[in-house]
Amino acid sequence: MMNWMQSLKDIHNQQIDYVVLSVVETKGSTPCRTGDKVIFTGHSPMFGSIGGGNLEYQALNHAGNLLTQKTNNITIQKYPLGATLGQCCGGYVKVLFESFVDQNSKLTTKGTWLETVTSLNEKQADFVVATIINSETEKYPSGEKSVYSENQNGFTFDDAELTKKLCDGADNLLTAIDNTSITEYLTTAGALVEVCYEKFSNSQLQVVAVFGAGHISQALMPILIKLPVRIYWIDDRKTQFEEYLGDIGDISLICDDFVGVIDDLPKNIYSLVITYSHRLDYDICEKILTRDSFSYLGVIGSTIKGNKFRDRLRHKGWPEKKVNELICPIGAKHKFFKSPGAIAVSLAMDLLNFLEQKKQSEIL
Repeated sequence: MMNWMQSLKDIHNQQIDYVVLSVVETKGSTPCRTGDKVIFTGHSPMFGSIGGGNLEYQALNHAGNLLTQKTNNITIQKYPLGATLGQCCGGYVKVLFESFVDQNSKLTTKGTWLETVTSLNEKQADFVVATIINSETEKYPSGEKSVYSENQNGFTFDDAELTKKLCDGADNLLTAIDNTSITEYLTTAGALVEVCYEKFSNSQLQVVAVFGAGHISQALMPILIKLPVRIYWIDDRKTQFEEYLGDIGDISLICDDFVGVIDDLPKNIYSLVITYSHRLDYDICEKILTRDSFSYLGVIGSTIKGNKFRDRLRHKGWPEKKVNELICPIGAKHKFFKSPGAIAVSLAMDLLNFLEQKKQSEIL
């Protein structure tokens, strides 16, 4: 989910100049959301998108201009999505541009913000990155970043009052629905400092457990890693993981007994059961139902398979409410398009609809 960090480290290791584009505010109908990022090196983006179309074209054009300058820059541009850009969305997008053309920025040295957020992400912690985007004092220059988490205060300012304000702002965002915020502060000496906060929340990510690493799951993974989810991929065959050639940086691989690992998985999992055996599929489903801590329980197969599984549960005394929580078949059924790729797209669409409904319920 956060593999932009790996892209950033790869680019730095190659000593390539680049610009990070971050959507920090949206209003109305927009093709992107706050937190979306692009990493641009002057050609096609190395990572991400902010919605495509003329919005992204104009933003990348501005990023290209920043790459021609000799020093690092940080700016915010507002893009109305109306007549100006020829897009009929009607809203607007604010994009934060951070250029890195001065390789003396030493982002890869020990103790940098990138190293800190990488470590926090590996620990699946929630954190906020605070960037000074405008400052009236050289003491706290634009572009300076700090990282804040529940157990870590990365603000190193000698102005105690400003530090407290920054901590309070970061702490408030950690518990808010929003992903970004921009706030102005005054230092003790009266200088204006404007800060952009970006929240990266692992605890709010939906956990998805995929049981089985066959053709359908291997077609599904490149789609899932682009969604706001934490992925656990389980199979008892090591060779299946070895055959997969995609990015596994944000996937927790578990090569072990299917049923035995379920108790160790996080709560409220979105479960996709796609193994090589109907017997295993049933055993996994019954174990998940027994644990009674899941958001969704779906099994690949046919209507006949689903009815047989539910009948077995009824015969074992499971209440009808629990029996009906087992969804089989999953995904839309197509007469002609039955390839692993087509099925994977259908399963991903089900998940996307689930995530959308969950997000809307959180906002209400």
